[in-house]
Amino acid sequence: MKSYIVNITMVHVEPAVRRRVIMPAGATFNRLHEMIQQMTNFESYFTDQPYHFFEVEVDGLCITDNPVQREELKGSKRLTPKLPTRVKIDKYLEEHKQLMYTYDFGDDWRFSIELEEVVEDYHFGFPTLLDGEGTAPPEDVGGPPGYESFLAIMEDPAHPEHDHMKQWVSNARYEPYDKDRINQSLKFVKYKKTEWDCINHQNYAIISDPYRESELSEEQVVAKPEKSVPKKSAKHELTTEQQEVGQYIKAMTRLYGMVQFEQVVTLYNLQNDHKITVGNLQELLASSELETSLQKEDILYKDTVFLGPKLVGIVPEQFVRETIEKPYYQPAKEQLLRYADPSYFDQTPELHHLEKLFQKENIPQIQIDRMLHTFMVGLSMWHANFMEVIGRLMAQAGPLPEEQVKKIVPVAINVSNAVRLIENRGHTPQEMFELERTDVKPLTEQAASTEVKVGRNEPCPCGSGKKYKKCCGR
Repeated sequence: MKSYIVNITMVHVEPAVRRRVIMPAGATFNRLHEMIQQMTNFESYFTDQPYHFFEVEVDGLCITDNPVQREELKGSKRLTPKLPTRVKIDKYLEEHKQLMYTYDFGDDWRFSIELEEVVEDYHFGFPTLLDGEGTAPPEDVGGPPGYESFLAIMEDPAHPEHDHMKQWVSNARYEPYDKDRINQSLKFVKYKKTEWDCINHQNYAIISDPYRESELSEEQVVAKPEKSVPKKSAKHELTTEQQEVGQYIKAMTRLYGMVQFEQVVTLYNLQNDHKITVGNLQELLASSELETSLQKEDILYKDTVFLGPKLVGIVPEQFVRETIEKPYYQPAKEQLLRYADPSYFDQTPELHHLEKLFQKENIPQIQIDRMLHTFMVGLSMWHANFMEVIGRLMAQAGPLPEEQVKKIVPVAINVSNAVRLIENRGHTPQEMFELERTDVKPLTEQAASTEVKVGRNEPCPCGSGKKYKKCCGR
């Protein structure tokens, strides 16, 4: 597929920090941002609320994820604001050969992105780091001058700030340059389908490739064909066993976010007379259509762990740190397998109550169904922002009387407390609170209005269409 080899260099940073990477064409500027964050020690992309923003100015456009910047540029004759999720880099990269990316306007980090070559023989759906140098600075170190001071202090044990700085950086993401680790992370920046029929591989493990290193030793390679093609059944269909196991994988990754092979096998064996082993599971993945079926639904596996679609773009290590001490919610088989359907969500009494409130507003049922589906998907995402999610819901409903809004918000909060979340390993916020295994409390109306902040220039969550500062934020 068409791909770009680009050199990404941090400007005014010493020692030099450079990354040479190949990336499939078709990336948005937001994907470019995600890729840079994966290759450095910056991490705002992986938080539920980005606290640092980026922008790229090119051809009269200001492409930025900063809502305040976009608002201020509305009507500007110099720059037109654009959302980075809606603009692809291809045209600008090919025409200009170089782009300047600015991140965190406080520290003012700048990256030069230079196009080295356009190629057609890269076949992976995610970027690959080809080579590079230099450990990237940690977040909030103070820009290039601050990083220079940071390095001097860290290298001088006698410096009065040395112990303080050492303690500070221990809580920050400051990992040394590691090509293998970065390439593992870049697999999650996936925006194209991997063309396995063009890659020399064995059971989806790379034997040889011009851009990615072999994943098998010579002893592991059973045969070395020019192009290894995955084995398929005669009719290219899943067997009954593959379908059943696939349903468990899909359901468990959607309910838990991440699940180990052993957990799939254990729960499957508890709920079925037919038993399987981890070895059986690996055979099913290696010699059937099962992996292809999972990939189509953005379910990946790494080593012996399955990663669900809600973890796309999230650092797995961060997810593990936040969930490792929480117990798993374990429903009966019939209930569990409902989660294999990507459009499924629990029809709770709270949700039916919310539906009835919208029905009283004479909103067409088909529109209510779409609204509630979007609302439930939003609430179930990793570290969902309640105010953003309910803001979209109210905007879809259209301006409503203030009296009705006051009725809807508490019910919507009750709905959110009954949603099964991957960060709670399938438990609802209310269940986790009752288990007394976490400090997270169910959302309350007061918490929704005070703990979750709405920007003054953002749309008011009441659905009035006005800015927050000119409506409920007065």
